[in-house]
Amino acid sequence: MRLIAAIVALTLVAIGAGALAGLHLFAAAERVADAKKTATPPPLASSYAGSARLRKLSPIVTNLAAPANNWARIEASMVTESMSDEDAGILAAHISEDIVTYLRSATVTQFEGSRGLQHLRDDLTERASIRSSGKVRELIIETLVIQ
Repeated sequence: MRLIAAIVALTLVAIGAGALAGLHLFAAAERVADAKKTATPPPLASSYAGSARLRKLSPIVTNLAAPANNWARIEASMVTESMSDEDAGILAAHISEDIVTYLRSATVTQFEGSRGLQHLRDDLTERASIRSSGKVRELIIETLVIQ
């Protein structure tokens, strides 16, 4: 009989200890959840200064060099320094002309794969930077369709 009483007493102690540990863990989890709700996320670091502005170019459609029946449509934006809207419009027109000239001299095989797309992006960014005397920091290709 003593053995059964000892087992019952130990069982009750284990149940009590488990309940206290569970309540403690539950309270700690609530504190962590509340801390996450009130915490503000760190600001995203931008690689551009406050004067940088994103300007959308009009969609460009042109044929490619080879094969002659393939066409390309590209939509892009340029990241520029702060400049007047009139100057930015003129610059965008010149950059669009450069893109057309570049695409007309390119073949479909130059754009195959991720490496080809990266080379296209780098070449167009370099051309835009040269055309703008460094006022264009980057040319962002939004869409490129070749058919």
